[in-house]
Amino acid sequence: MEVNTTYSIEDIRQFGLFEGAANRENAKVFIKGDKVYFFETIDNEHLRLYTIINKKSFFL
Repeated sequence: MEVNTTYSIEDIRQFGLFEGAANRENAKVFIKGDKVYFFETIDNEHLRLYTIINKKSFFL
């Protein structure tokens, strides 16, 4: 997955990412292994990946 690229919800699930809790209304968090992926909501079907961080940093 590439930062600043738009993905459909189905694309994200096909990469094996699982949705996590997010505190922001216009953002979604997905987790896979030791990485946390942050997406901005574009519309009901599409999200833009804007950053990827290590899972340990996310839970600090």
